[in-house]
Amino acid sequence: MKKKLFLRLTSLALALTLALGCAGCAAAPASGSGPASASAPASQPASEPAGEAEGLTLTDQAGRTVELAAPAETVVSGYYISTYAVLALGKADAIVGLEKKADTRSLYQMAAPELIEKPGVGTMKEMDVEAVAALEPDLVILPAALTDYADTLAELGIPALVVAPESHEALVEMIELLGKALGAEDAAAALTGYYDEQLERMAALTEGADKPTVYMASNSSYMSCAPAGMYQNYLVETAGGVNAASSLEGDYWTEVSYEDILAMAPEVIVVPSGAEYTAADVLADSQLAGVPAVENGAVYQMPAGLEEWDSPIPSGILGCLWLTSVLHPEEYPFETFTADAADFYQTFYGFAVDESLITK
Repeated sequence: MKKKLFLRLTSLALALTLALGCAGCAAAPASGSGPASASAPASQPASEPAGEAEGLTLTDQAGRTVELAAPAETVVSGYYISTYAVLALGKADAIVGLEKKADTRSLYQMAAPELIEKPGVGTMKEMDVEAVAALEPDLVILPAALTDYADTLAELGIPALVVAPESHEALVEMIELLGKALGAEDAAAALTGYYDEQLERMAALTEGADKPTVYMASNSSYMSCAPAGMYQNYLVETAGGVNAASSLEGDYWTEVSYEDILAMAPEVIVVPSGAEYTAADVLADSQLAGVPAVENGAVYQMPAGLEEWDSPIPSGILGCLWLTSVLHPEEYPFETFTADAADFYQTFYGFAVDESLITK
């Protein structure tokens, strides 16, 4: 039920005129050709087989109701996290367009390099509706920041799902939603089932163990960190640690002073994979010399050549596992984690990861 390109470029009046004109032409089709006879019952068109499955009615993460005639076979994803999810669900071939700057995503280069050549249709701030319509997708997936575009696309007859994976629970909800929309419910169940298994495993591994205090630094500066309201707090707690900044309010990176960090006295400092500085920079800062993590050399940087595991992405579970191996090396050796990470990428993304990229 794709819409033709004239729907995005013409007015409703012109579209109606064209539709009426076509209806007149089809009033007396030649015998044995053309559309089904007008005498066929409206509730059971001759062109549809008896018992054809009904369409899908979905509720997206913005609370919008979205109707699909059938699971989408072609998709435009305007958000890298939803693109990652489509890949993890085994539907790379369905993607006909995606977010801009796809060539900066290491995962695409490893799992589906053909995506880099697909049309870039937008950013987190805007979307090129005309470019999307030209691709005639069955479905468009948008981040919450682009919710307004969902209604614009709907007016053109293009269904759009809004997703907002801002927490682990919301990530699972998004994966289940996309599984239904793409006809990949079994793949979605396998992925979310893997999460459940690993969460139970980490809880068992760290049960009764000491919980180190962890300072999760931001990408831009180690003088800002993750308060309790951020996903990174979930990562620390899941890995069997305590967030050094859990007393801070807010749900975004919070600036702190040297005095604050000294008072927090973190036993471990984590530098995210996308940081503009290195673990060596933290260790070399003389004003942090009295911090236990610095004194003991317990400053670790998440792997920089794969994905940002400290965010709610389909592979975010690897961030929890990685930190578990850092905080509890006796219970979960790093070598075991490396093998687990390699298995994850082979299972859900279909490629053999270069294990030299898995570092700490």
